[in-house]
Amino acid sequence: MRVLFVSNLFPDTTQPWRGLDNVTLLQAMRALRPEANIRVLCLRPGHRFWLGGACPLQPRPGDEGFLPTYHWAPYLPRFGGLNDRFFKLALRRALKSLPADWQPDALLVPWLFPDASGVHRCQEMHRVPMVAVAQGSDVHRYLEMPLRRRAILKLATRAEIVTRSEDLRQRLIKAGAKAASVHTVYNGVHTDIFHPGDKSAARRALNLPEEGRMALFVGNFLPVKGLDLLIQACALAKSRLSQPFHLVLIGSGPLEAELVTLAETCGLGRDHLILAGRKAPADVAQFMRAADAVCLSSHNEGVPNVLLEALASGRPLVSTNVGGIAEILNPSPGGGVLLSDRSPSHYAEGLLQALTNPPDPQLLSACAAQYSWERCASIYWGFLDSAPSSAINARL
Repeated sequence: MRVLFVSNLFPDTTQPWRGLDNVTLLQAMRALRPEANIRVLCLRPGHRFWLGGACPLQPRPGDEGFLPTYHWAPYLPRFGGLNDRFFKLALRRALKSLPADWQPDALLVPWLFPDASGVHRCQEMHRVPMVAVAQGSDVHRYLEMPLRRRAILKLATRAEIVTRSEDLRQRLIKAGAKAASVHTVYNGVHTDIFHPGDKSAARRALNLPEEGRMALFVGNFLPVKGLDLLIQACALAKSRLSQPFHLVLIGSGPLEAELVTLAETCGLGRDHLILAGRKAPADVAQFMRAADAVCLSSHNEGVPNVLLEALASGRPLVSTNVGGIAEILNPSPGGGVLLSDRSPSHYAEGLLQALTNPPDPQLLSACAAQYSWERCASIYWGFLDSAPSSAINARL
């Protein structure tokens, strides 16, 4: 089978973390079917599309097997509801980079708008079955925007849609998508990388303080992640502990300087806040083994990878109760604390509960073992094999 993957969410050497769950899925799919011919078109937002210049981005080492090519796609924030039309223009140009004798049997397109909606508008792809993937914000935010909502619901008449949480699936169905065409498939976790281990040894290996309690955040420093709440809550938790406390932030983003200032104001100065930068998965796993708890304070989520990684590492998750997090955390054996409101004091209480009454790491790890990338990839292959062509001529 020849599968064409189209999305802006695919890594390159300048942004090696972008779309990591997508490239990991492709790798798992290829492992199951080495004979499959999977190609990638990565269309990145950029005004240079109008200049007609080539996109200079290059694949990370190890991703070359998907023969990815990178292209500019116009994106106009002031006319956001029209960006699926612009994405279509970029895709038509990008398709010319494919060999003349290579035609896809199926499409795999993460990000419902503008990516999958733009592919839906592209006449050259009308007769190719499509599996589109909802990432999170494309459902949480865009269903509230009339033009984007309309485009997503039209897409749902033509494609099989995979959501990475049941919460996202129910939101799409409530908006008008047919239930039979929307499917929940949780991401996988690499249990060979994320697994329990000796906490003190991990801290020594990372040159982290060996004494006291440690909380860990992994993600982008963006408003949606609610890191102001996490920092305020950690400052409160620190004041109530009789031993040293540290918060480690893995990631980066535009709010970094603002978060450092907030931490110092709250009493969580540089002696207690550790900015670790972005890390490869193996390094993240080591930080999780070094931590006592993994924290999220987001305003919305799907089922974040960090949740499964924390469980696989035997560490509890402390999180705001948003998106599909409860779908995984509630069935787990004491896998963490879900918080019903966003007050720093409430979050601090939940964090202290996780720090002082830790669950059995082996039980958490065993719970996470059911979420494998192999299982995830097998389900996607099933959708691609059976993706219907009868709805392909649905009205645009």
